[in-house]
Amino acid sequence: MNDGAARTFRRPDIRKWLRIVIFPIMTAILLPPYMLSGILSLKIQYLIAKLWLIGCCRLCALRVKVSGVPETAKPVLYIANHVSYLDILILGRLLDASFVAKAEVAKWPLFGFLAKLARTMFIDRVSLRAAEHRDRMARRLANKNMILFPEGTSTDGQNLAPFKTALFAAAMPGPGKATGNVSGNVAVQPVSIAYTRYADGRKLVGDLLDCYAWYGDMDMAPHLMKVFSLDGAEVEVCFHNPVKAAAFDSRKDLAAYCEKVIAGEIRRAHGVAQNEESESSEPSAAEDMDGSGDILVPSGA
Repeated sequence: MNDGAARTFRRPDIRKWLRIVIFPIMTAILLPPYMLSGILSLKIQYLIAKLWLIGCCRLCALRVKVSGVPETAKPVLYIANHVSYLDILILGRLLDASFVAKAEVAKWPLFGFLAKLARTMFIDRVSLRAAEHRDRMARRLANKNMILFPEGTSTDGQNLAPFKTALFAAAMPGPGKATGNVSGNVAVQPVSIAYTRYADGRKLVGDLLDCYAWYGDMDMAPHLMKVFSLDGAEVEVCFHNPVKAAAFDSRKDLAAYCEKVIAGEIRRAHGVAQNEESESSEPSAAEDMDGSGDILVPSGA
């Protein structure tokens, strides 16, 4: 562990314990009306979910910088790289869409229960069931925008894992549900997520990056407790230009395009952070993290 990360972890801060206490209280307060509103008003349920997500982003002190514009005309399939469970809080706050998640997520304490309430589509990563999952997803896309993490797992965010292409078929045109979406008018929008800087302006690398990236055999509870104890991080979310799935010859071509676009932005985001770090170790005014949990949208975006 480097000296900078060690100083970060040693910092005594009552905020950690306040956040640990506030998180379950906030969830307990909002959960009953969320469940009830699912029967009475989906619009109210959506607003309650957004309120919870905003609260979580603030508790984690995530400062989100957005570039590009989310596509909103249904149906949309958002394709994003996956770094952490924090991605779900961020994208859930920014988008009106359901997630596609691996079946194991349903068994996670609390988050699995919340994912079920949010109507997440759970899938088994078994090739024998690929056609079944594709057809379910195609039917869901007819009524709801969806978010897919095609890497199938989370990474440290510096590089991408190879994209799994099977579920891209849900967006491809076809004569019937057995081969994907009937209309062929699904918009596919690549979305890149990069955790680039700590609150004090240091670039997120090594041990410091692992405070936010959640991957491999990391345990969630200790990781989340560590996030609550930190000052915050800057996260860059880029919504790339959407494309029509029907413009591609195959699901593999579509997946390759999305992977190339996202990988390029990930390299740019981390490369810029490294270049700026070499010029100055002090955060600029625009990078001041006092407004933790804020979303910054560049003018003209």
